[in-house]
Amino acid sequence: MHHEPKNSSLSSAAAQNGVLFGTALCTSDLLSQRSTRAILRDCSIITPEFELKWDAVCRSQGNLDYSAADKLIAFASDHALAVHGHTLWWHEAVPPSFDKSSDQQFRDAALDHLTRTVARYDGQLRSWDVVNEPVEPDHGRSDGLRETRFLAAFGPDYIETAFREAALWDPKALLVLNEMGLEYDSPAAERKRRQMLTLLEREKARGTPIACLGLQSHLTALEQPRDHPELRAFLREVRAMGLSVMITEMDVSDHLCPRDRRQRDAIVAETYRTYLDLVLEEAEVLAVSTWGLSDDRTWLNGFRPRTDGAPQRPLLFDRAIRRKPAWHEVRGVLLNARQDGARSSGHRIGTD
Repeated sequence: MHHEPKNSSLSSAAAQNGVLFGTALCTSDLLSQRSTRAILRDCSIITPEFELKWDAVCRSQGNLDYSAADKLIAFASDHALAVHGHTLWWHEAVPPSFDKSSDQQFRDAALDHLTRTVARYDGQLRSWDVVNEPVEPDHGRSDGLRETRFLAAFGPDYIETAFREAALWDPKALLVLNEMGLEYDSPAAERKRRQMLTLLEREKARGTPIACLGLQSHLTALEQPRDHPELRAFLREVRAMGLSVMITEMDVSDHLCPRDRRQRDAIVAETYRTYLDLVLEEAEVLAVSTWGLSDDRTWLNGFRPRTDGAPQRPLLFDRAIRRKPAWHEVRGVLLNARQDGARSSGHRIGTD
C-alpha cells in the first residue's frame, strides 16, 4: 500500500522505540532546500545551534533580539517538529557586556535572561538545556563544579536556582542538565562520571527538578571503545536515579583516521553504531541529536582539524547532503534497539 516503508527515515526508525531523532541547525540551514528536505525527512526534533544562547540574543546591553530563534521555532512549529532549547546558562555564552559587572548585576542579568527566555517560549519547547557543562574535575573543587561566573556570582546552588526558575516559567518542558566528556575512556572521564553522579544525587536530594541528563557525545573515532564497562555502569546508575537521557550533540571526529575516504567513513559509521547500541541498551533515551546535519556544517574543522588538511567527515550526510555509511548504521541501530526494560517504560510512545 505505501510506496516507502515507514521506517525508512531516521525519525521513523527512532519512533518505533519512542525516541526522537534530530539535529542542531541555524537559520542559514533553512536557506538550503536540500538541507531543509533532509531535515524534514529524517528529523523529529531540532536544536538551535547557537541562536538561542545568551550572547546571541543579547548582542548589546539591554537590547534583546530573539528573531533568529523565533524563526527556527516557527519552522519547527510549521512542520510539527519538537524543539530542544539550547542553552540557558553556559559559561561560554555570557555576553561580554557583563565581563566587568558586579556579582549582584550578573545575578540579576542571568536570572532576567533565563526567565524572559523561558517565558517567551512557554509551552512551545519540548526540552531545555538549563545548565550546560557544570562539571570540571580539573578545577579541584570537592563538589566537582567548574569555576565559572555563575558559580562565583550565585554560589554552588546556582544549578538548583536555574532549574527551579525554568520549571516555574515552563512547567511542561523537560529540564536537562547537559554535559560533555562523560562518554570518554580515560581516568579523567571516569572521575568526571563519578562527580556527575554525586552532583545528580545531591541535586535530587534537594528537589532540584532535573529530569534528564544530556550526553553531548562529541566522540573521537579510534578512541571511543566499543565495549565501555565504565560508561555502562554510569548509565545504569543514572537510570536507577530515575533520570532519562538525551544524546544532545553527537558527532564523530575523524582526525585520527586514515585519509582514505572509504576507510574513514567506515570507521566513523562503526563508532556511531557501537556507541548508540550501548547507550540505547542501558539508558532510557528520549532523543538522539547530531551536532549538524552534513559535513560542510561541522564545527570540527575549526576545533580539531586533521593534520593532512583534509576536511572532516564526522556527520551522517556528506557536503552534497548524500547519506553516508553512518546514516545507514544509525538507522539500523535505531530500528534494532533492544526492547528490554530500557525500552518499555510506561510513558514512552509507540514502544511496541
